[in-house]
Amino acid sequence: MTDERESLRPDDAFTLLADQTRIKIIRALGDASTPGVTETLSFSELRRQAGVSGSGRFNYHLGKLVGQFVTETEAGYRLNYAGVRVYQTIEAGTFTERVSLDAFELDDDCHVCGAPQQAAYHDSAFRVRCAASDCCAVFYKYFCPPSSLTDRGRAGVLRAANERLQREIASMAKGVCPWCSGCMTARVLPTEAEMPLRNNPAIEHRVLHACETCDGSVYTRLGGLLVTHPAVVSFFYDHDIDVTREHIWSLEFAASDERTTVTETDPWRATVSVECAGDALRLRLDDDPSVLETERV
Repeated sequence: MTDERESLRPDDAFTLLADQTRIKIIRALGDASTPGVTETLSFSELRRQAGVSGSGRFNYHLGKLVGQFVTETEAGYRLNYAGVRVYQTIEAGTFTERVSLDAFELDDDCHVCGAPQQAAYHDSAFRVRCAASDCCAVFYKYFCPPSSLTDRGRAGVLRAANERLQREIASMAKGVCPWCSGCMTARVLPTEAEMPLRNNPAIEHRVLHACETCDGSVYTRLGGLLVTHPAVVSFFYDHDIDVTREHIWSLEFAASDERTTVTETDPWRATVSVECAGDALRLRLDDDPSVLETERV
């Protein structure tokens, strides 16, 4: 199926938003909406809520948004999907807010040296690493919008970051880009390959995920892709634990390679051992990476 409508070039789309009045219109429509309901406002009501004087100027700028970010109906105007995403990005502070959170200790220990873990937020990235100055272990570093810190204590920040990490890694594990829903490929990199944090002692076997549509890419570790695998979820559930609610950096098999063993090189095969209450689940993977078989021991 093809779409016969003419697409807008990216530079033209951003040009449409490069005006304060148009941003006011999008924010007014977004602010008027309620969860699950995209509110429709009449011309006069929208102009009033946007706080724009002069109906001629307002009509001109509104007309520029109609079609691409705003839908016009008999009852008035409402945000379409693209407009909703623009509004959400504005509210999340992704492009505008500059916030940070100083490092603070966690209840979890470093999977490499046993010292406490610590979390911090800088440059739009949430990080969990070892608190010891002589240990360079980094367990997770991932983008989280500034809104993940808004009106939250430390427990709320950790919950928000964990949910984002688990949700987006689960999407990558299924080959779906978490940012644009395009097709995402994955492959285990050779240990000698150039990559960020190459000397991180917590990770030896990195998986590179790359989107074929938006060119988004990210590195994960093998175990992190297994947290939502049915065998792993079932294994923990049998021990009365919902593993998807556990902090992913607290799970040794998911946050480091301490439980990952390469068993063959041609073809490449690895085993990840998941342990809980004295029991173990072993998952055998190839370099796609896909789970080939599971075994409880």
